[in-house]
Amino acid sequence: MRRLLLALLGVVLVMTGARAQQAEPPTLPLLLGRAAWYVDDFLAKFSNVVAEERYIQDSTIPLPTGLTVTGRGAGPLASAMLLGTAAHREMKSDFLFVSLQGSFEWVPFRDVFEVDAIPIRDREERLTKLFLQPSADSTQQAERIRTEAARYNLGSMKRTINNPVIGLAILQADFQQRFRFSLGRLDPLVGPGVWVIEYKETGRPTLILGQAGIDLFAEGRLWIEEETGRLLKTEILLIQPSLRGLVTTSFQFDERLGIAVPTEMVEQYITNNGTQVTARATYDRFRRFDVNTEEQLKRDPVRQ
Repeated sequence: MRRLLLALLGVVLVMTGARAQQAEPPTLPLLLGRAAWYVDDFLAKFSNVVAEERYIQDSTIPLPTGLTVTGRGAGPLASAMLLGTAAHREMKSDFLFVSLQGSFEWVPFRDVFEVDAIPIRDREERLTKLFLQPSADSTQQAERIRTEAARYNLGSMKRTINNPVIGLAILQADFQQRFRFSLGRLDPLVGPGVWVIEYKETGRPTLILGQAGIDLFAEGRLWIEEETGRLLKTEILLIQPSLRGLVTTSFQFDERLGIAVPTEMVEQYITNNGTQVTARATYDRFRRFDVNTEEQLKRDPVRQ
């Protein structure tokens, strides 16, 4: 009996040791390396995908913003944008990554097609002409559309951090050297085997520029799945004299695309006079936006 008891105790000790070994955290370089590989894969797979974005913004006081005036005369639907004020704004947009002519970097592109339940343009036609049938002035057209979209924001803020995938840039291999990282804890609420990594930007030029081209040093947290390197949640905090901004994005794995796509982006802004702006964007109706050998538009719906 004594031998049996000792044998059982030995099994328990071995099993306990195995559990302890399994619970040992990964090294920070291992997580960052896997995440860098995953980000490259994400950019390759997401670069020809369009998502529908539903974007709701609220402010504690009315702020300047673009207002859409729509009418129908003898011809097709026509609209014009005027400057007004609002404390609530709802927009629907196409969101995608594009590589503009002469640029080697992917940039986010948001094309608004509905403001406060008022349609302001045709859905796919403008994207098709701009990116699948590019002209000599495509770059200028794209910048004009981006500027136009920013004018619909409350406060008419031409901000660039309201981008659900901006956190991935932090983990690109070329950018990691600009940041200082530290390994946090497991977060089972986000997913099994998901580790929190805290970061602070230390190098220049910074990922994000503030007013008058001033470097803004970002800090926050990243939630990375240990086994795959997938980024499942990002948090970016930016502080400048006139504005404090926090952007949090959640991701969910999409089997058809093979990556974790953004599902929600939550923003919080506080100005130096106490005005608060909050926003929530959700993403669905993921679809491919590509051309085949005959240069015809190919739509491959991808739904969550």
